[in-house]
Amino acid sequence: MIKTALFAAAAALATAATATPVLAKDVVVRYADLDLASVKGQNTFARRIDRAAKAACDFRIEDRILSSEARSCYYQARAKAKTQMALVIRNERLGG
Repeated sequence: MIKTALFAAAAALATAATATPVLAKDVVVRYADLDLASVKGQNTFARRIDRAAKAACDFRIEDRILSSEARSCYYQARAKAKTQMALVIRNERLGG
């Protein structure tokens, strides 16, 4: 079974009370190759999530001026994805 996490940039864990960013796109983050019980594996997973949030929200550092929507989307996506990442790591520790 291929292990992946689907992050709909801030929409993955969104509730009715949370507004979904306008720019959000679905992004798949793979982690089957990582040992999530190790710090190294968790750090790699976190970097993948950060890149996925940037891709989902068209957040490019090389752009001198980022739109407030892209910036908001990125920060919301990253925060929600890290919450989901914690759940994935917990499930892996419990035998996945």
